Amino acid sequence: MKLKLKQLFGAGVFGTGWANAGICILLAVGVFLSNEIYTLLNHGPAVLNLITPIDTALPVVPIFVIPYVSLNPFVYATLILFLLFRTKVFQSACLAVITVMMISYGFYFFAQSEVIRPVLLGTDLFTRMIRDVYAGDNPFNCFPSLHTSVSTILAIHWWRTDRRVGIPVAIWTALIVASTVLIKQHYIADLIFGLALAFGLCWLYMRLLLRKA
Repeated sequence: MKLKLKQLFGAGVFGTGWANAGICILLAVGVFLSNEIYTLLNHGPAVLNLITPIDTALPVVPIFVIPYVSLNPFVYATLILFLLFRTKVFQSACLAVITVMMISYGFYFFAQSEVIRPVLLGTDLFTRMIRDVYAGDNPFNCFPSLHTSVSTILAIHWWRTDRRVGIPVAIWTALIVASTVLIKQHYIADLIFGLALAFGLCWLYMRLLLRKA
């Protein structure tokens, strides 16, 4: 039993030494503090509105609010599992998430963007959930999409760690990304740049930390 536990947790925070655990704690705090900055920037005035004819043509698909609101539990569950079982993957993912947040905040501060939301009149559960999303999040901080970049960063790290988990996670992440435009929280441009940031930062930090993992 002890051998199995050692094999299971050997690459996690309980099996890689105090110094490595300290680095993980600092990165976890960094993710938390970086996330707190979002609210401070979530206001106008906006200088960018990147709507395109494609955005105008896309309908609101209320059921997509489910993957949209799943981002936070997805982030927490992923980072906890990486912390317990793969600290190097945890560190790479945290660094990528912190960096993408800082880059995004630069845009939100110097080139704030907005999305024009539709008036939703439906009374079904999913439409009410979208209205709750709107009520809790001002229509700013749009370009690039953090929903897109953060979920994609975690999906790429799952794909790198275990394809059996990576495949369903990638499918769910695709739904999260699609949800950003299908509940009218973002425009296509926000999504595209969020994806570009995610792939670029994953390439950088995986190359630095996971080449031998």
